[in-house]
Amino acid sequence: MSYIEMQHNYKRYQMGDTEILANNDVSFAVEKGELAIILGPSGAGKSTVLNILGGMDKNSDGQVLIDGKNIANYTASNASPTRTSGTTIGCQKSRLPKTS
Repeated sequence: MSYIEMQHNYKRYQMGDTEILANNDVSFAVEKGELAIILGPSGAGKSTVLNILGGMDKNSDGQVLIDGKNIANYTASNASPTRTSGTTIGCQKSRLPKTS
């Protein structure tokens, strides 16, 4: 079993009468200790995938497995242990304020 798995993941947003499909049947697996890089053009859903993996957003359909636990149906209260599990997400641009 892989450490991180997304299986047939979909993320849909509703904007008025229009449905936006941010992730369309995304599936991949990452082994423990493996380095993974998510590449794609602007608007491809990279940040959406990372937000779902980090427990900051929920997917619409599919499974999101981290260390064998399906976090797709977690609520804010039971997602906290997943957020502190040792999985790190590195972002392309720092959002932290400058300290000097």
